[in-house]
Amino acid sequence: MQAYTLNRQFQRQEVIDAFNSLIWTERYYGDSECVLVVPATKDSMAKFPPGVFLELEGSQEIMNLEQDSVEDGLATYSGISLLKWMNNRFTRASAAHVDRYYNIPAGFIGIPQSLWQIFQYIIITQGPDGIPNKERLLIPNIGLKSHDLGGPLDAIAVPYGPLYDVLREIAEAYQVGMSLTLEEVTETTYRLEFMSYRGKDRTSAQTELPVVRFSPEMDSLTDIKELTSLENYKTEAWVFVPSNPGSLATTPGHAVVDGASEATGFDLRAIMVFADDITTDQVGGSAAAMLEQLNMRAKAALGEHPYVAHVDGEIVSTGQFQYGRDYFLGDVIEMAGPSGIVQNGRVTEYIRSHDETGERAYPTVTMIS
Repeated sequence: MQAYTLNRQFQRQEVIDAFNSLIWTERYYGDSECVLVVPATKDSMAKFPPGVFLELEGSQEIMNLEQDSVEDGLATYSGISLLKWMNNRFTRASAAHVDRYYNIPAGFIGIPQSLWQIFQYIIITQGPDGIPNKERLLIPNIGLKSHDLGGPLDAIAVPYGPLYDVLREIAEAYQVGMSLTLEEVTETTYRLEFMSYRGKDRTSAQTELPVVRFSPEMDSLTDIKELTSLENYKTEAWVFVPSNPGSLATTPGHAVVDGASEATGFDLRAIMVFADDITTDQVGGSAAAMLEQLNMRAKAALGEHPYVAHVDGEIVSTGQFQYGRDYFLGDVIEMAGPSGIVQNGRVTEYIRSHDETGERAYPTVTMIS
C-alpha cells in the first residue's frame, strides 16, 4: 500500500513510507475513513499537519486527517472522506426563518438525481440561501461526475442541516450510494467529482449479469452464522399524524409487504406509527404531499420490522470472485449457509489494511431483508 499527502490542489507532497499500520475503509454511503499509525518522532509527524489530505494508490477517495493522538511512542491519525467533511456546509433553500425543510416534489426527479441536485446547489452553484455573501461557502475544483437516472420519483422533505447528514438520510432510506472522488484533469491539475449511484444486482433473481454467490462449498465463506426469526416481523403498517397540521391529513399512510396484501388472521402482522414531527412546511402545505410522506413513513416502518432469514460470515478472497472485477461497492450479492438459506447482501464497505503482519483487503456485506 502506497500513500501520499496532498496539498489543497490535490498534488502529491510527501510519500508515507514509514508507518506502523494503515487502515483505509471505503463505504457505499460515502462516510469513508482511515486510521494511520506512525512513530511519534518529529520528522514522521511533520508530514501530517492538521487537515492534511491523504491519497492511497488504488483508491479514488481522498481522506482529510481530522484528529491525532500520541501514546506509547506512536502517533495515531484519524481521517474522514471529503464527502463526510461536507458537514462543514449546510443545506438551506430559503431565506425565511420559519422554513426548516428541503423539499423536492414527487414526480420531479429520481432519488439518485436529487442527491446530485442538492450537492450541486449547495457546493457548486448557489450556496445556502438566507445568508450574506453565500458564495463564500462554494468550494472550487469540485464538479459533478454522474448520477443514476432511475430510481423512485418520491417526494423528498428533509430538515435543513449539515450537508452530508442530509444527503445520507436520503441515500440510506433508498439505498443509493455516494462518492466524492479525485479525477485527473491534466497531468498536473485535479478536481473532485460527486457521484450518486445504485449498486448492480448480481443475485440469481436476475439474468443479465453473472451471479456472485459466496458459500462454504466454494470455500469463499467461513465463520458462518445463521438466524431465522418472526419475532419482530410486520406485514402491514398504518401511519397517523396526531397534530394534523393544516388539517391536511384525511387518511392514514399505508404500506404492505410484497406478496402479503391478501394476508389475514394470524398471517397479518400489523403495526401503527405516530408521525408527530411532520409540519406544514415539510409537506409544502399539500394534502397529497402529506399522504406521500405518511406512506413513506409506513414503508420505512416495515423496513424496521423485517422477517429475518440471516446468513453471515467472513468472505474469503478467491480467484473465483474478485472485488473490482466481479463485484463492486454497492452491488447486491448472495451468501449461502450450510442449511441452504440464501441471503442477499449489499457490499457496503471495502477495507484495505497494512501492518506488521502484511497487507489485507476484504469487503463487508450488509444483509438485505
